[in-house]
Amino acid sequence: MKLSFTNSTRSKGHESGLQFRLWPTGKILLIMKLTAILLFITCLQVSAEGYSQQITINVKNGSLEKVFAQLGKQSGYHFFFNQRLMKDAKKVSLQLKEATFEEALAACFQGQPFNYVIVEQTVVVRKKNEPAPVVSATPPPLILIKGRVTSEAGEPLPGASVRLKGSTKGATTDANGEFSFTLPDGTEVELEISMLGYKPISLKPESLTGIKVALKEESTTLENFVVIGYGTAKRKDFTGSVSSVRMENSPMASLPNLNALESLKGNVTGLSIGATNGAGDQPTMLLRGKNSISGDNNPLIVLDGTVFLGSLGDINPNDIASFDILKDATSAAAYGSRSANGVIAITTKKGRSGKPSISFNTSTGLQTWQRMPVMMKGEEWLSVVNARNKYTAGSINWLKPGEVANRDAGKEINWLDESTRTGLIQSYQASVSGATSNVNYYLSSSFDQNKSIVQGDDFKRISVLAKLNANITSWLEVGVDGGFSRRDYSGVAANLGEAQVMSPYGVMFRDDKGNLEKYPYTQSAVNPLWGVNDGTRDNKDIRNNYRLNSHLLLKAPWVKGLTYRLNYLLNQDRNQSGDFTYESNFIAEGEGIARYSPAAIQGFLSRANGVINNNSTYSYVVDNILNYKQDFGKHSIDATLVATRDYQRFEMVRGIGSDFAANGNTALGMYGLHKATVQKVDLENGDTKPYERANIGYLGRLSYSYNDKYFFTGSYRRDGASVFGANNKWANFSAAGVAWRISNEGFMKGIKQLNSLKLKLSWGQNGNQGIAPYGTLSTIANSNSGGVRYQFTNTGSAIQYGLFQNALGNSSLGWEKTAAWNAGFESAWLDERLFVDVDLYSSQTTDQIFTRSIPVMTGFKNMKTSMGQVDNKGIEVTVRSVNVRKSNWGWNTSLTFWKNQNRVVSLYGDDLNKDGKEDDDLANNLFIGYPLDPIFGYEQIGIVQADDAEYIALTGAAPGAPKYRDIDKQPGITAADRKILGNQNENFRMSISNNFNYKNFDLYVMVSGTFGGNGYFLRDNQAAYLTSGTARFNDNMTSKPYWTPENKSNVYPSAYFAGDGRFMGLQSRGFVKVQDVVLSYKVNAGLLRSLHVNAAKFFLSAKNLATFTDWHGGDPEEGTRVRDNIFPVPSSYSFGANISF
Repeated sequence: MKLSFTNSTRSKGHESGLQFRLWPTGKILLIMKLTAILLFITCLQVSAEGYSQQITINVKNGSLEKVFAQLGKQSGYHFFFNQRLMKDAKKVSLQLKEATFEEALAACFQGQPFNYVIVEQTVVVRKKNEPAPVVSATPPPLILIKGRVTSEAGEPLPGASVRLKGSTKGATTDANGEFSFTLPDGTEVELEISMLGYKPISLKPESLTGIKVALKEESTTLENFVVIGYGTAKRKDFTGSVSSVRMENSPMASLPNLNALESLKGNVTGLSIGATNGAGDQPTMLLRGKNSISGDNNPLIVLDGTVFLGSLGDINPNDIASFDILKDATSAAAYGSRSANGVIAITTKKGRSGKPSISFNTSTGLQTWQRMPVMMKGEEWLSVVNARNKYTAGSINWLKPGEVANRDAGKEINWLDESTRTGLIQSYQASVSGATSNVNYYLSSSFDQNKSIVQGDDFKRISVLAKLNANITSWLEVGVDGGFSRRDYSGVAANLGEAQVMSPYGVMFRDDKGNLEKYPYTQSAVNPLWGVNDGTRDNKDIRNNYRLNSHLLLKAPWVKGLTYRLNYLLNQDRNQSGDFTYESNFIAEGEGIARYSPAAIQGFLSRANGVINNNSTYSYVVDNILNYKQDFGKHSIDATLVATRDYQRFEMVRGIGSDFAANGNTALGMYGLHKATVQKVDLENGDTKPYERANIGYLGRLSYSYNDKYFFTGSYRRDGASVFGANNKWANFSAAGVAWRISNEGFMKGIKQLNSLKLKLSWGQNGNQGIAPYGTLSTIANSNSGGVRYQFTNTGSAIQYGLFQNALGNSSLGWEKTAAWNAGFESAWLDERLFVDVDLYSSQTTDQIFTRSIPVMTGFKNMKTSMGQVDNKGIEVTVRSVNVRKSNWGWNTSLTFWKNQNRVVSLYGDDLNKDGKEDDDLANNLFIGYPLDPIFGYEQIGIVQADDAEYIALTGAAPGAPKYRDIDKQPGITAADRKILGNQNENFRMSISNNFNYKNFDLYVMVSGTFGGNGYFLRDNQAAYLTSGTARFNDNMTSKPYWTPENKSNVYPSAYFAGDGRFMGLQSRGFVKVQDVVLSYKVNAGLLRSLHVNAAKFFLSAKNLATFTDWHGGDPEEGTRVRDNIFPVPSSYSFGANISF
């Protein structure tokens, strides 16, 4: 026989309560045990004096147990009953408002085959005519429940919830993963163990004091949830394509990443994250290829469920709990507006149940330049300069006196070494978090600093985040989070382009006090360190961000599953930037120290100048979300209605000042622009102009599933955008997806190795705003900037300015639309130890926005118009395996592969040459039937040799020059000999990561590669082959075996070949990189107890450890060529610790 006990603190949905097994004795023993239990529970439970005795309840055909739960919650009374009695209970319909507890009980038990008696704060349900229990003061004996919760790898899991099934009785695990609590003797023990990020389980332990539980991570199961548009869904039920990356407690969280995106690199199929090469820099991102020719191709960012209109640099990576990447149209369609390029949904951390947790995370590391170019040393440089200028071998008469002195002294300068340093990267974060049954909070503050490899390239960030969620009542939840970040990019960085061409014998300093010489050798080549730390320039770049995100959630108590949510996000950027060039920057070329005298410098006051720029971006997003979610037997429905709008406003004020001769000094720098003779205030800067833009959207979405086998998702969205023409501001977007969990069919049960197999197919259409605000309007140019001057008036020297229409508007300009198909499957095998996911997709983006040339007789040269189509197709494969799963060690592997191909299908529809085919756009490098970013030019087939008499006669080329294929067989190499040589985009990408753990050690290694082949992933790289062609006769260069009559190279042109407008020097940028390595150690909890520390982890990490490539130059991922003034991609090595109290 089982008895159930309910109380007011029990969570909704656990109506079964505590279950006790009674001894099979007589009625007296039954009454004694029942009485003892009542007394014991009365001692344990909080007083119910504060509970309301006014009962309001509305139930229709509800179970008696559910009614007991609601009555207990409102009154504070407990209900005690035999489970067998409930089998005879009748359905209850009640509609009471502010009734007394006694009136509610009377209505509840009316017509029931049993009645009740109240003992203290407990309602005891009994059969009719059964005597009431007699209260005894003897408490029942207690039993101890004790055990430990770990991960599958044997790591302790602090903060896990261990509860008696159907009850709130239980405990939270400590830092060692251990728990203990007591129960009345005779209780039937069935435990529910759960923790965020792990699959919950239920178990009936054989031993009550030696319970051992190993939880399985959700990242290796099909049960975890994914963030979708305006809600969440179970991954196993979802019809679209979504990839998830869990950051919290993952190896990626230990990497020295200062931006939010680097953690995704190589972990998500279809998502290409670019290299990060500057301090505080943000990488590029591209999801499933380029859809738009001229518009924005960046995915939409969603932060904690709301569209985020700020900068990713304002989101502290340490505050991120997880990413969900919505790739197909069905997944992203909910965000219709601007979601054609996919969606990256970011979820920040929150508190966990249990005691408040105080955490401190820190890391400090060094950065080095892994692929620094090796420039020629002094004597080789002298020889090469003579060769490429056809000077007499051994000539040095062209050296400057300072260079001669350094050569005679045996002194050479490695300018790249002088312009760079060992970089420093450090991060500190402190957080406080916790949760109760009604309140969840997370507070964090962090400081990040990066002094990059390049001198003067510095970054600092301070960020603060505070999150609070509160359940005010059972039907009302409110939440608010506020964030602030301050990013400082101030400073002038060294010029690496100049550093790579400087004379090895050049003069670094003008005196013995360490003052720089501006012109180390010749022809206005400026010292690469000039302006960095010498006081000749000031630079300021500070970006402040303020963010407030709030929500309200109402749960309709009268309709189960119906909720209304209001999201309101405010975001403001306030940026301050400025630059000031002092008179000392304008030192004249020449010899001698007199050029730097105070009198000489004073003469340049008229050239001193500066600018201050203050700009702000204000935006808000408002979402109204109505959702109904309910299960009806084997049927499940999730319906959502959304009304959303967002607004963004950009403003700027720019002050400019020059000529400080009259003022006599520039002591105030940029803050003294008001002292300048020439002053100007601008509200715009080139193409950067003030603007306002707004969007409105309405969405309806329905998700349906039947019997955990068949799934459907359909949505319809209508969007309006202010940036489009008056005739085309609105567009409609629809999407639909179906999925079939075929593994749940009876005919699949015989495949024992298969745990789950879901087939999916989806189609949808999304929009892209490929135009800036006011881009559809006709514009006017006037005043001085308009350039329409009239000065022949009777007003003397006064100049009058006219105005004119300088752009032709197009009121029909509208949305770029992308329609996409996605098909694939998700599968789990071998007891969820092998996971294989495959997606195939294709998309068509139409109504591309172009700037089109038009006949000049219209009075205009061009206008914007919508036409053309670009297609993308690709494949994505993810394979994950649990290779070893032991109590003290484990090994997991993840492999990702993706390949995307795009193609220009149509452009303007012109056929001017009447060949029956649509014309290409050579001026903009667009070719029908070819991918975007093609390489069009002359095919090089080697180097002209002295015996190539026929080619020399045909083209007039000299020996040692590049040799090109003559396609049209006409004399000379002409424009008709050009062809498509390849493409700048990669062929495919692939990465493999392994995570090994042994006892307290954990090792994570990721190797990633981007591959070319078949003409893909090429780039021009002339400097890898040319010895000349730098525009200065004596610039330095990398060493190469250039062509000579004796060295008949067929790869490298002669030393004096300076380029012919055709030579590209194409090279493949394909590479394989050891991208991430993390080694961590978790300190045994027993060693930390005396220090009052819950957990401690120490780690070593490395990024970009090694690169294998045939690319000649800097990092192939960035495509950096020799002599490019582009910051290098650093290799980072860091040490850190995560400590919680």
